[in-house]
Amino acid sequence: MKNDQAVLVELAAVKGQLQMLMLMIQTNHDSTHQRIDDLRRATEGRIEGLDERLATIERNERSTALKAASGGALSGAMVGGAIELFKFVAKLP
Repeated sequence: MKNDQAVLVELAAVKGQLQMLMLMIQTNHDSTHQRIDDLRRATEGRIEGLDERLATIERNERSTALKAASGGALSGAMVGGAIELFKFVAKLP
C-alpha cells in the first residue's frame, strides 16, 4: 500500500514536470512566433520604403533622360542651323 502511494506521488511529480515542460515549450513557441512576426513587419516596412525610393529614382531618371534628349536635339538643331547660316553667308558677294 505504501509502495503504491509512493508510485502515485512519483507519477504526480512526473506529470507536473511534464506539464511545466509543455508550458515552457508553448511559451517559447509563442515568443519565437512573435519575434518572427516582428521581423516580418520590420522587413516589409523597409522593403516598402525602398520601393518608394526606387520609384522616385526611376521617375527622376526618366525626367533627366527626357531633358537630356530634348536638350541634345535642340543643340543639334542650333548647330545645324548655324552651319547652314555660315554656308549662306559664305556664298554672299
